[in-house]
Amino acid sequence: MKRKNILLLLSDQQRLDTVSAYGLNDIVRTPHIDGLAARGVRFDNAFTPTAICAPARASVHTGLYPHRHGVTGNGMSIREGVKGLPDYLSPAGYRCGYAGKWHADDAVGPSEVGYTAKDFIGYAFPGSGLLPGLQFGAKPKTGNPYADYLHENGFELPTVTDRYVGTNPGCQDQEMFALHNGPVESSIEYFVAEDTMRVIDELTGPDEDEQPFFIWANFWGPHTPCLVPEPYFSMYNPDDIAEHPSYRETWEGKPYRQQLIERMWGLGDLGWRGFQEISARYFGHCTLIDDQVGRIVAHLEARGLLEDTVIIYSADHGDCLGAHKLIEKGEFMYDEIYRIPLVVAHPDCAAPGSVNDDFVYLHEVTPTFLDIAGVKGAEMDGKSFLPAMLGDRTPNGREEVYCVFHRHFTNAEQRMVRTRTHQFTFNSGDAGELYDLVADPYQLTNVYGQPAYESVRLDLMARMKGYMDELGDPLRGWFGRVGPVY
Repeated sequence: MKRKNILLLLSDQQRLDTVSAYGLNDIVRTPHIDGLAARGVRFDNAFTPTAICAPARASVHTGLYPHRHGVTGNGMSIREGVKGLPDYLSPAGYRCGYAGKWHADDAVGPSEVGYTAKDFIGYAFPGSGLLPGLQFGAKPKTGNPYADYLHENGFELPTVTDRYVGTNPGCQDQEMFALHNGPVESSIEYFVAEDTMRVIDELTGPDEDEQPFFIWANFWGPHTPCLVPEPYFSMYNPDDIAEHPSYRETWEGKPYRQQLIERMWGLGDLGWRGFQEISARYFGHCTLIDDQVGRIVAHLEARGLLEDTVIIYSADHGDCLGAHKLIEKGEFMYDEIYRIPLVVAHPDCAAPGSVNDDFVYLHEVTPTFLDIAGVKGAEMDGKSFLPAMLGDRTPNGREEVYCVFHRHFTNAEQRMVRTRTHQFTFNSGDAGELYDLVADPYQLTNVYGQPAYESVRLDLMARMKGYMDELGDPLRGWFGRVGPVY
């Protein structure tokens, strides 16, 4: 039997409730991703291993937790000798391709580790240093294929206006959103779709017996700066966006670092109205990406490849987007940034349109891809969930997830064990957090230390120790020392 092609579509910093198939947001529309869910399975309890870009992406590339592949923060490189997806899939006969944002290794690009790809090294925002009016400065360290795309297709450089930033004078150079004053075809996300289709065509041909492909396509959005063209910029009315229930956060009993990060962005002075403005453009960016997903799927269908291709749509992590008065991700372990969208359309799914409630991890797509390819014996931090992709509703038996955070703006070693009813967060240099997710689903009240929750605290700490020992977590020594008095 011919093995399936695999297409992984990954957005950057997209909240689960901005995929309309989840039914959690009655404003934003993502009909093309919803179409994938209708053809396959929507996973309702998928979690990123870490809510930070490069470590999460390196985990997808390797199937490992950050401390195991070496990328524990942005701007780092995968440890020498650690294998990535092409190391497993290419010997198995797969042609491997890559399009869009890389940001999994700061020293080498995808073309240097086995993918057919155009390289964007570093955070590598393609509009930085290119589009007039844009202040965000994280430009690619190498050449800029997006600039080449604009030139080759006769686009004048689109200007950027309507910049929206917070009030902190020290943080004016990263727009929350801005208007991309060019046609949709000149936008970054449109370029990613174009390059994805180019890679599809490069890796396939008329021969029915040709090698299958694995392609990983990465959008830059809806991560800030949300650089959005019309009609998407004005698609959603800020007035329609209701206040998030956790916007009433007071940070009482919470680590001080959360307040500090909020102050850094300088959005508090803007009130909920500021987050309405940001969210409206973020939602528009999500629909822009969704339309590009539709173009890629249509291209597969036109090429006669759709029924031979497994398509996965997910995100590296989410965005608080006003939850807990916070923006983006960082030194806080809330559902809005750890629980991610994951939709899989497998052509052989026996239960199209179904929902799976198992706890699964983003980096478990990696052993799943190897399972599809028939690769055996790889040692990874997780297991394949191919049966669930195929519609098997047998529970996987997992009772919790273990997530980690190392550093971003500050060094903030954090670990989390989350069950369906409670979450314990270990802050290595600060007080613990414990949330009753049944009574307090928005994680507003820290009940750590309350006598009524002592048995829950001890249980979750014991589970955390088990994960630390099993994974060789470098924090396990400190946790063992301080745990009895924490």
